[in-house]
Amino acid sequence: MKFLRKIFSTKPMAALEDNEESEEATADGPAPRKVKGVLILTRRPLGDQHRLMEQIVNHQRSQGYNIAWDLISRTSVTQGDFEDRAFLEATIRKQFVKLGSDDIMDRTEVFPCQDTVGNSGVYCIIFNRRP
Repeated sequence: MKFLRKIFSTKPMAALEDNEESEEATADGPAPRKVKGVLILTRRPLGDQHRLMEQIVNHQRSQGYNIAWDLISRTSVTQGDFEDRAFLEATIRKQFVKLGSDDIMDRTEVFPCQDTVGNSGVYCIIFNRRP
């Protein structure tokens, strides 16, 4: 029903999103964290980017996280070290300027991934700021 309310409402989308978050927060305690960004880093170009992204989003939902309607997703082919925290931080800050950089690494979790053709790498989930 929320989807239909957004379509047929005369209020701007931003106002509806704020209202929706406040409804979630008051229903059963604090609202679950929201995924605001996904960065996929691999050594070679991805075989099926859409399928991998779908798997990532489904995994995050299964963990109890909401997915932001304005989710930002990026993919990048790199030879950088996926284990190097400084490299990841620089890459994330560069790709997700819109999400704010002051506490972005505190809101980021990193997971290994593999696409359908065996290309491996990592994906980074950037969450919203906690209220």
